[in-house]
Amino acid sequence: MGSQYTVLIDGFCPVCTGWATFINKRDSLKRFSIIAQETTQGGEVLSNRPVKMSKLDSVFLIDESGKWYAQSTAVIRILLGLGFPYNFGAIIWFVPSPIRNFAYDLYARNRNRNSSNS
Repeated sequence: MGSQYTVLIDGFCPVCTGWATFINKRDSLKRFSIIAQETTQGGEVLSNRPVKMSKLDSVFLIDESGKWYAQSTAVIRILLGLGFPYNFGAIIWFVPSPIRNFAYDLYARNRNRNSSNS
């Protein structure tokens, strides 16, 4: 089965590349294609993102129908796509998206600083 989902990550962020490794190790059905946003291919894909997402610094997920997801919603949908037991992580879906995305943004703003201090 070929890739059905495209995940765009920040290729310079150690946390993001770790997330990509996490996905690749658990994606037994090979449903996810991971692309660094800084690559030529990543730039081409990003040029098609919805205007409402144009200013987001986020992981992005594009599903099989071409729908875009960002921030915590992208993370939840990736966990759901990985199946059992990772889909249990999607329980954060019950937290309202403004709260989830506030936490996501707070972490994202500090991720490079956090990873360089380790």
